[in-house]
Amino acid sequence: MSLSDVVLAPPNSLVQLSRDASIHPGFGSDNNHITNGDGFGIGWYHSNTTTIPRYPSLNNENIEGHANIYAAVFKDTAPAWNNQNLREICVATRSHAILAHVRAASRFAGVTQENCHPFKCGRLLFCHNGRIDKFPNIRRKLMDRLTDTAFHYVSGTTDSECLFALILTFLEEDGKSADNEKPKNQDAPFGHSRLVQAIKKTYLCIEKLVKEAIESGKMKNYSFSTMNFSLTDGVTAVVTRFCDKSPDVLPPSLYFAYGNAKELVAEITSKNPEEYVMNLKKAKNQGTDSETCAESDSEPEDPANDNNDKDSMLSISLIDAASSIIPGGGLPVIDGIDINNLAELPDDFTYDELPIALMLREALPGLIYRDVNPREAAFVVASNPLTKTHSWNPMPRNSIMWITRGHMPELRLLRSKKPFNESIVGKHTILLQSSCRM
Repeated sequence: MSLSDVVLAPPNSLVQLSRDASIHPGFGSDNNHITNGDGFGIGWYHSNTTTIPRYPSLNNENIEGHANIYAAVFKDTAPAWNNQNLREICVATRSHAILAHVRAASRFAGVTQENCHPFKCGRLLFCHNGRIDKFPNIRRKLMDRLTDTAFHYVSGTTDSECLFALILTFLEEDGKSADNEKPKNQDAPFGHSRLVQAIKKTYLCIEKLVKEAIESGKMKNYSFSTMNFSLTDGVTAVVTRFCDKSPDVLPPSLYFAYGNAKELVAEITSKNPEEYVMNLKKAKNQGTDSETCAESDSEPEDPANDNNDKDSMLSISLIDAASSIIPGGGLPVIDGIDINNLAELPDDFTYDELPIALMLREALPGLIYRDVNPREAAFVVASNPLTKTHSWNPMPRNSIMWITRGHMPELRLLRSKKPFNESIVGKHTILLQSSCRM
């Protein structure tokens, strides 16, 4: 997939969303920014080798002579609609995994390259859409919780980068890496289980820190926090849509699309996606090979891919830009929990996961998810639909979703087991969501 297939070509491309992100069918305007002109970033994966090591300013990531999959990022503080270099790079670059973001800066974070998303550590890329309310009141304690390695990765002033550092901390402490490798040095994919558990522990840690700040009187008039995450290692992508006061306050919108890579890319890059889908449906009804309707060439083989998943793609586009109605439980009980020992908690402690069936969702005209060959599929997640066609499914509030190349996507509702202390933050229900404020 060309980077331009997500950033430039769709009718509601990421560049368009930086100007106007008002289209989010099925959701209200709450927590969805319309204009996102405070910078942008795009991350992708490549297998290029180099004889020049990374500079120390780029976190000492020495990839000299290695032949592996590497993450790359391009970020700038200019609006995405007014950057010629972004256009040139997107047109010239292809990747099987893309993570793109346009930014609306939050109150306590300046407009700098260090504060633009995605954030990168080794093969991991991360974006956050949302905000932690009154974040300066918990920042000091959050930073104290980080490992030394994760602490040194924080170079900006955003809550988002600190959240990424928390995720890196839990990955470093989970004891599941080979030879106790730190995340920045790990060459192998992380797997969805490790990434999911690190995100869930990050949610729990933030809720604990907020609760302590409220009880101590350091945080007054707390409102809500929204944490839509997108995390990928180039093989697996995990996305979340989450607000700690849901359903009273809804997280920013998020949509996903899944289908045959060739057909889905042709749809979102078509000059008239609605007409393309209509013609595709006619062709399928008449038994015509769908390739006659495709408007883009098939993907070339990737020499770095050893799984023969040559057409399997991941793409996530995020913006700082209400949700499905789902019955929920309460926030998790976090009284008595030591945030310094979250790595020791059992994997199922923080939130229950309630599976949501996707097999019968419509993928493309005439196909449902179970009919799609995962090894020839594309999966796209976006804060706003990239087209006005049927392909986009709204992601439920307080849910988590993941996909590994060559496999079907999986969606879970995140439900807590017991009610939160209502005397601290008031009564609300929650189930346990690229775009939070970045």
